Amino acid sequence: MQEEAADFKDLIEKKIHKDVRDWGVFNYQKQQIHQFSETCNLLGLLQTEAMRERHWKELRFEVKADFDEAGGDFNLEKLFTLGLMSHQEKIYELVDNAKKQLRIEQDLFKIEDMWDRNAKSNLDVEKTKSKADNEEYYFIRSTDQIMEIIEEHGTLLGSMKSSPYYKEFDTKIDYWEHAIAQITETLEILLQVQSKWKYLESIFKGQPDISKQLPNEDAIFRRNHVQFKDEMERISKDRNCKRALTEKKNFLQELYELNE
Repeated sequence: MQEEAADFKDLIEKKIHKDVRDWGVFNYQKQQIHQFSETCNLLGLLQTEAMRERHWKELRFEVKADFDEAGGDFNLEKLFTLGLMSHQEKIYELVDNAKKQLRIEQDLFKIEDMWDRNAKSNLDVEKTKSKADNEEYYFIRSTDQIMEIIEEHGTLLGSMKSSPYYKEFDTKIDYWEHAIAQITETLEILLQVQSKWKYLESIFKGQPDISKQLPNEDAIFRRNHVQFKDEMERISKDRNCKRALTEKKNFLQELYELNE
């Protein structure tokens, strides 16, 4: 349709005799072709994948008319009836806002996909044997990749919170900000517990007489040793960082108690 309109525009601008261009019918026809072409452009804009129900609602309020954008009667004739040309500036603004909001929507999906489904957010867990008594256990080898993701997503979410479109996504933005903060805190305390456990394990498991010399401390260590090993074995079965660190109730509190 736009090609046809372009052909007619070329016809009246280049091939119609100049004397005819002063006629009222010529100017009327020229205006009609321009309006048709611009309405097609607006239709193209409104076809963007960024348009959501809230944007259509805003457009209905702007044109002061009810319509169903997904209905069979929402056609070119309907667009002319709605008089979109008189709302051209608002439509450009609406579509521009929709596209900017789509970028936030896509970034939120990337964050969700990373933490819920992408193997890059898995904890780097390794199985090894104790040098003290050859007992097998799991430990976190490195957190470099996880911390890079945390830093990247923290910056991204901070940018979203300062965006004028924050209110449209505040629930999801706040959820992920809280989830990543919880992951960060839990991972940090887990690494502290792991470091202390390794140190104490070499003492209480590596020295045969320690239980006699420090019976109370030895009993405390052995109880915490079992709890720590059980938690690390649980984590090894599902290494997804978010699920492993945040979905078990009171896990963070347990880590603080173990650390103590």
